[in-house]
Amino acid sequence: MNFDFDDDQQLTRDTIGRFLGPVDIAARHAMRKSASGYSRDRWQEVADLGLLALAAPEAMGGMGGTMVDLALVAEALGKGIAIDPWLENGVLPIRLAAAAGDGALVEDLLAGSHFAAVAFAEPGRRYETEAVGTRAEGGQIVGAKTFVLGAPLADTLLVTVAGNQLAKVARNAVGVVLQDYSVLDGSNAATLDLHRAPAEILDLPAAKFDRVIGDIRLLAAAEMLGLAQAMFDDTLNYVGERQQFGAAIGSFQALQHRLVECYASLEQARSMVLRTAMLDPTTDDANWPRIAAGAKAFVGEAAMKIGLEAVQMHGGMGQTDELAIGHALKRAMLLDKLFGDQDHCLRSFARAA
Repeated sequence: MNFDFDDDQQLTRDTIGRFLGPVDIAARHAMRKSASGYSRDRWQEVADLGLLALAAPEAMGGMGGTMVDLALVAEALGKGIAIDPWLENGVLPIRLAAAAGDGALVEDLLAGSHFAAVAFAEPGRRYETEAVGTRAEGGQIVGAKTFVLGAPLADTLLVTVAGNQLAKVARNAVGVVLQDYSVLDGSNAATLDLHRAPAEILDLPAAKFDRVIGDIRLLAAAEMLGLAQAMFDDTLNYVGERQQFGAAIGSFQALQHRLVECYASLEQARSMVLRTAMLDPTTDDANWPRIAAGAKAFVGEAAMKIGLEAVQMHGGMGQTDELAIGHALKRAMLLDKLFGDQDHCLRSFARAA
C-alpha cells in the first residue's frame, strides 16, 4: 500500500507550514490577551487558504475533503502549534450545519467572515453529548451549556437541543447570557444560559450528530499527533545542545532510551491516525464514533507520554509559557478531553468491539 502524499496533500502541508511559520511566543501572548483571544483577520486568512472549505461537501460550496485530507491538515496545524481554532470553531460548526442541511450557514462559515461556536456540553453531564436539559419551546430556547469554545468571538451559537435538534442563536439575542473564561490552552470559552432566547430550529438526526462527533475525535487525535511531533522535535534538539557534566545530555544512555520509546510511541500514533482516517465511515455509521474514540484514546496516551517526557527533559521549564512545548502540551491536554477523555473514549470503543 502506498502511504505517500499526493501533490495536492503535500502542497496543503507546505502551505500551512508557510502560513504558521516559526512559533512566535510574543505574538501568541499578545493575541491571547486581546478581548476575544483571537483575531478575525487571521481567521479570514485561514478561510482564504481553503482550510475551512475542506470540511464542507461540494454541494454546499466546499471542497469535499476526505478524512485523510482533514487529518493531514490537523496534524500540520498541530506540528506548527497553531493558535487557530480550526477544529472547534471551523470543522465542528461546518460539519454540524451541513448535517442539519443548512447550506446558507455553511457558505457563510466558509467565507471566513462569519464565526460560529458550538454549545454541546451541559452542566453535570461530564462527557455525555446528548442534549437533555436544553429544550425548544415555540421557537425559543431554554437551558444551559458550558465549555462553549470560541463563544466570545462568535456571531452565531449552534446549540444542541433535546429531541435531536440544533438551534441557531444569535450571540447578542435577547435571553442569551454568556460568561467568558480562559481555558487551559489560553483560548477563551464561555458558559451559556438561555432564557427563552429566539432561535431557528433545525433537525439534526442522532446518527448524523454522532458521525460529526466521530470526525472531530479523529481530527483531535491528528492534531495531538502533530503536537507530539513538535514536542519530540524540540526536545531532541534541546538535549543535543544542553550541556551537563561537560557533555550534551543527549549523550546519556538513559535519556536516549526514553527518547527511543517516545519515537516508537509517536510512530504508532501516526499509524493509528492514518489507519483510522483511511476507513470509510459510511460503511459502519453506527460504530464510527466509537472507532474514532479508540484512535483518540490511543493517540492521546502517546501525546501525553511524549509531552511529559519533553517537559521533564527540559528541566521543568517546558511547562512555562516561555517555550513552545509548554503551549503544545496544554493544547494537547485540552484536545485529550474534547468529546471524552481517554477512559471515556476507551469505554466507547469497547462497545464497538
